[in-house]
Amino acid sequence: MKIDLVVFLVICAVWLRLGTAQAQQPAPVSNSMVQAIGLEADTTQPAPPTRPDTTQYNSADRPDTVRSAPAQPVVQPALPVTNSPTSTTQPVGTGTAAGRRANASAPESVVGSGKISGKLLTPQAGKNQPVEFASIGLFRSRDSSSVTGALTDEKGFFQMTNLAPDAYYLLIQSLGFAAKRVPRIVISMDKPIVDLGNILMTETAKQLQEVVVQGQKQAYEYSLDRKIVNVDQLPIAQGGSAIDILQNVPSVTVDVDGTLSLRGSSNVIVLVDGKPSGLTGLDRQAILDQIPASNIERIEMITNPSSRYDADGAAGIINIILKKERAAGFNGNVQLNVGTRDKYNASINLNTRFKKLNLFSSYNFRANRRFQYRISERQNIFGDSISYLAQRNDAIRRSVNNNLRVGFDYALSPRDNITASILYRPEYSRDSEVENFNTLDAGRNSLGQTLRITEETEPERGLDYVFGYRRTFDKQGRELTFDATTSSNKSTEYQNFSNTTTLPENLLTPNFLIGRQRADNGRENRVAVLQLDFVEPLKDKKKLETGLKHTYRRLASDYTFENLLDGIWTVNPAISNNFIYDERTSAAYVNFGNEIRKFSYQVGLRTEYTNITTDQRTTNVKSQRDYIYLFPSVFLNYNASESQKMQINYSRRINRPSTWSLNPFIDLSDPLNIRFGNPNLNPELINSFEISHLLYGKSTTLTSSLFYRQTNNEITRYQTLRPDGITEQTSLNLNRSQNYGLEVVVTQDLTRWWKINGNFSFFQRNIQASADIPGILTRTNRSWTARITSNMNPKKGTDIQVAMNYRSPFIVAQGTIKGFFNVDLGVKQNILKGRGTVSLRVSDIFNTLQFQNESFGSNFVSSTRSKRESRIGFIGFSYRLSRQVVREKDRDQERERDDSPAENEF
Repeated sequence: MKIDLVVFLVICAVWLRLGTAQAQQPAPVSNSMVQAIGLEADTTQPAPPTRPDTTQYNSADRPDTVRSAPAQPVVQPALPVTNSPTSTTQPVGTGTAAGRRANASAPESVVGSGKISGKLLTPQAGKNQPVEFASIGLFRSRDSSSVTGALTDEKGFFQMTNLAPDAYYLLIQSLGFAAKRVPRIVISMDKPIVDLGNILMTETAKQLQEVVVQGQKQAYEYSLDRKIVNVDQLPIAQGGSAIDILQNVPSVTVDVDGTLSLRGSSNVIVLVDGKPSGLTGLDRQAILDQIPASNIERIEMITNPSSRYDADGAAGIINIILKKERAAGFNGNVQLNVGTRDKYNASINLNTRFKKLNLFSSYNFRANRRFQYRISERQNIFGDSISYLAQRNDAIRRSVNNNLRVGFDYALSPRDNITASILYRPEYSRDSEVENFNTLDAGRNSLGQTLRITEETEPERGLDYVFGYRRTFDKQGRELTFDATTSSNKSTEYQNFSNTTTLPENLLTPNFLIGRQRADNGRENRVAVLQLDFVEPLKDKKKLETGLKHTYRRLASDYTFENLLDGIWTVNPAISNNFIYDERTSAAYVNFGNEIRKFSYQVGLRTEYTNITTDQRTTNVKSQRDYIYLFPSVFLNYNASESQKMQINYSRRINRPSTWSLNPFIDLSDPLNIRFGNPNLNPELINSFEISHLLYGKSTTLTSSLFYRQTNNEITRYQTLRPDGITEQTSLNLNRSQNYGLEVVVTQDLTRWWKINGNFSFFQRNIQASADIPGILTRTNRSWTARITSNMNPKKGTDIQVAMNYRSPFIVAQGTIKGFFNVDLGVKQNILKGRGTVSLRVSDIFNTLQFQNESFGSNFVSSTRSKRESRIGFIGFSYRLSRQVVREKDRDQERERDDSPAENEF
């Protein structure tokens, strides 16, 4: 059943060949978008919603529009122009009643002989220059339904043919120009050909020497299926990394080890620009710590993805979108941040666009030093005998991280576009740890102590290559995309250990190591992805989406452990470990969507075939597993009114075992806490249901969701205590678990300068163990999370943000994670006439963020308290290099209308 890679590439080539004779068309634009960019709405139809419609299905939208929030238009109204001459050319067409009756009687399916043509020009240096590759959308005046579209050629010329008699209007858009609406274009049997002549476009990106006013988005955006965080609008994330951003995202919690939880589940998939990265082969904290906040445009959280997305991730997908400026001309931004206790970061982002080519690049530098500690105590119970083990670990972790990214977008033709980029990320880290083990008797008297000192260095290098191709066709909304990604990450971890003890010999275990040891851990991670997607609009607002995908992952670790014996370094084969993980997944999906008045729906089916090979070369244990599953998804939307929308959805998902949970090698590096994997683990299968409601008010946005998630074969860590006082930890499959609850998100405008964003999530978790697993793992509890973010703009150019976060205690299979609380503060002030920004950020102001947990087994009870340096202050400065002018208005408040004579200026 395995899809051969060569066959996959042949299919891609054939599919690409299908569209060689087609022409590109732009997506139509709704009246709500027309209003958003400053134009008047079509008065021949009822007024559309004043806020983005996140559920409306449009046959010309990009893939997955039934579920996805539509892209927000760039608000770039034209600069005020005084004494501007107005063309005397009148609008083409008639508005007579007879003409309207004739047009209304024409059936929509009729293909006529009508033609509309014209030429786009813009005045530059006293001459009219053509506007290349502008998007022209044609819509019916009576219902604003999309008819067709075109792109201008290199001379600014465009034409649309095979048009039926009717009344139309044009919507013209091009990057760097004010959008223009050309109304009242009538094609009749008597006059089937309409020549609009020269249409003048107004530039919005004027080259000014002094005045730069920065546009502003909302920090948080919500729709029925996802949440979006615009990073530039988060003063509390300035100078940080992706992990600092996610700590301020609704429904997400991050613990001291960087473990993410979304609605109470840690099974979250992290993508970069919608694709797996070489970083995703590492632990999740490594992904988040290596991506600086200054390089991130936004973060999307999709709690219940459709069949178009990978089926991985029980709780959903977190998609990190990197910055890639597309504005015309030269643009750039430089940023410098200095933090407490030796924390520094700097970045520069550059972009230049001319004609068909867009070049972008960025460089980020981060130097970080953090302390952390962990204190734990375990009570050992063997009949009437009780003893204790107290541990304390103190660590200082230092890292220097670099990210260099370069790329380009290029228009091969009006219908073919390619994009490519390279990301190079070298890093160097150095850690120092001191750990003390104190063995106590029943009266808590010390029987002896062990001191373990660890020094660790790790150089690391990674490379990501991304290539994308996009083609559009004559038929409006038809689109073909191809993406190829390859990522690699190589590192070598060098460790030096020193162990001393005062324990008597009768308490020393056979594998207890005294003296000096060292270890080298060479790791290599590779990820390659090929993906092909095709969108076909059908009649009556129906749409068909389909695609193929192949993913290859290879993770290798070669761990060599040596003891210093009589002055000679000797390999210890009992601790050395060479492990290779190889995973190949081939997938295909199909989605069908339709809109019927206020209702819209999408049904989809995805199939994934996975082949996994684990090779434990140290012990010559090789294991191979393969399986195929079907993943259906159903989404039903109802637009009750312009301000209320509802959605009911269902999807089936999978969570595959991690690399290390499958490795059967027994890790003896910590002789008192032994770990090993389980190659017989089965993947988790998840059924997820959700009902969502979205309400827009004049000053309030309310999103509420009821969710239910059942996980079969849930994977959990399981720890046991041996009679000699050593714990063994592995992974196993439980029978099932259920998570269900309510989530409410409210955004409230208290005043024109003060907004509150609140998030509350309540859920119950039930864990059910299998018959062959101890009953202590069957547990139930209720938990909740709350976050309140206050955004204040007391004066122009000043932003103040305060965020408070709390999570109540919640259960895991063998214990309870206690609640935690923290408050963050961020301030931004624009200076230098808007070109510069000074920022101040203090995380965890009251230094309350710490993590405590209690765990238990049949013969032990333990408690742990850990803390990572969390109260950190950053002061930063950023400077905008671009000369592009954008009008400063909050997108969700009043928008300036473009009062230029768009209807007759041609």
